[in-house]
Amino acid sequence: MTDPSPILSLTVPQLLRRRAEEGRTGIALSAHALGGWRDRLTYGQLVQRMDAVAAGFAALGLGEGDRIGVLLGNEAGRECLLTALGALRIGAAVVPFNTRASDEELGHALALAEPAAVACTAAGAARLARLSPAVRLLVVGEGAPAGTQTWPEPLMSWFGAAPPEVPDPDRLGCLLFTSGTTARSKAVMHSHTTMLGAGLACGAALGLRADDLYQGGWPFFTSSPLNLGAMSCWIAGAGLVLEEPLDNRGRLRLIASERTTYYHGVPSVVHFMMEEFARAPTDVSSLRRVGYGGSAMPPEVIRRLAAQWPHVAQVQIYGMTESGPSGTRLEPAMMEEKIGSIGSAMPHCAVSIIDEAGRALGPGETGEILLRGPGVAKGYFRNPDATAEAFVLGGIRTGDVGHLDAEGFLYFTDRRKDVINRGGLKVASVAVEEVLYRHPSVREAAVIAVPHQALGEDVAACVVPREPGGVDTEALAAFCAERLADYARPRRWLILDELPKNPMGKVLKTELRARFAASTRT
Repeated sequence: MTDPSPILSLTVPQLLRRRAEEGRTGIALSAHALGGWRDRLTYGQLVQRMDAVAAGFAALGLGEGDRIGVLLGNEAGRECLLTALGALRIGAAVVPFNTRASDEELGHALALAEPAAVACTAAGAARLARLSPAVRLLVVGEGAPAGTQTWPEPLMSWFGAAPPEVPDPDRLGCLLFTSGTTARSKAVMHSHTTMLGAGLACGAALGLRADDLYQGGWPFFTSSPLNLGAMSCWIAGAGLVLEEPLDNRGRLRLIASERTTYYHGVPSVVHFMMEEFARAPTDVSSLRRVGYGGSAMPPEVIRRLAAQWPHVAQVQIYGMTESGPSGTRLEPAMMEEKIGSIGSAMPHCAVSIIDEAGRALGPGETGEILLRGPGVAKGYFRNPDATAEAFVLGGIRTGDVGHLDAEGFLYFTDRRKDVINRGGLKVASVAVEEVLYRHPSVREAAVIAVPHQALGEDVAACVVPREPGGVDTEALAAFCAERLADYARPRRWLILDELPKNPMGKVLKTELRARFAASTRT
């Protein structure tokens, strides 16, 4: 598509209605329901479900300008996506909350977003009522506690007609939380236009076709299920197969049962799947492509995948929540020639390298990666200072450092923002440090990324005790477990007499990584 404006002038509900009117009979969505079954919907059926949930929301008094939260895992992937579509249909925005967040993190997110209602399970309702007593709770499934309301299940009730659509592509469509480098997460604002812009760029970069069934297992609270998966598929006229929580054998079985043609996951997931397949091969003859992104894919895994599944092409993409996650892609034809690169700009996008002053740098020069494109978000919700700092020059400063070669291919060098990438889930080191500093036995703390064979990076804490021998790492681990998401908790520990620092007092994390590596060899 050379001119993106026909797509970018639509809202998400308008896009789905257009696909349904085209008479497409293939699957638009295959997702696991909380009740234990998998719902497979054509475009026409998906539009009907969207309108029914929208009518239910309207009957509950929800409407234009509201923010509707979702605290559901992928075991309720159907309800997650139908909640999102129902919200978009009535002119509201969807706000996925991190189901793996600590109470403190979730409480902050609730206070920032101020949702008009939150879709949740009965267990989630008890937690939400404790953290935010005033929030309205829409319970999916059975066992709704007193004082809550029932989520508008489109198959069980009749709510009348959905309210008239008020098409406004610039309206807020979703808030997506990202950790960044601060102790408090930020909420990224995406409009219908930037959601579809991300799908337009990512879908073209991935090479999605109308006959594809595109499977991914990303948690709903990330940008991948909605902006990457759903928008890319629905712009292409393809079908999204959203995984429920599965082990690697289960992922392979779902590929076989759904006849998935395109699998996409973070590198660690693809790596685990390859290992499982080697132990017990499964029918993957339907696959034509595998995509990955979110962290670096080791070259040896790229070559192993090519050898093990020679009929499957590979695509690597790079982006971030703030960019949609549109950005760059490394296509199958360039996978071997440019191995080690994270690709060139996606269609409709641009990538450049800038210095601290925002000046563009030339090929081979190292600086910060700046992404531009139709998927770049509108900014951070209720955070104008952070918005002004990051959203510049018509794009988003990624906080990542790299360089472009003479042909425009991007090479990732380092991370300007001190963020740990644990299996595709981003962990702000300063957020973990802030928790460690609260423990009475800790005088100083620095959190670093250390290599992990399967996940790419893991969280390591370097701690200086207040008193010699005064740190119990098991107690610290338990302390962190109460205050951090499970993937953000330190798994590795190094106890030091002092943290290495430069003359300006800045902690030398490069030296800490070297010390940690040395400690693991002894």
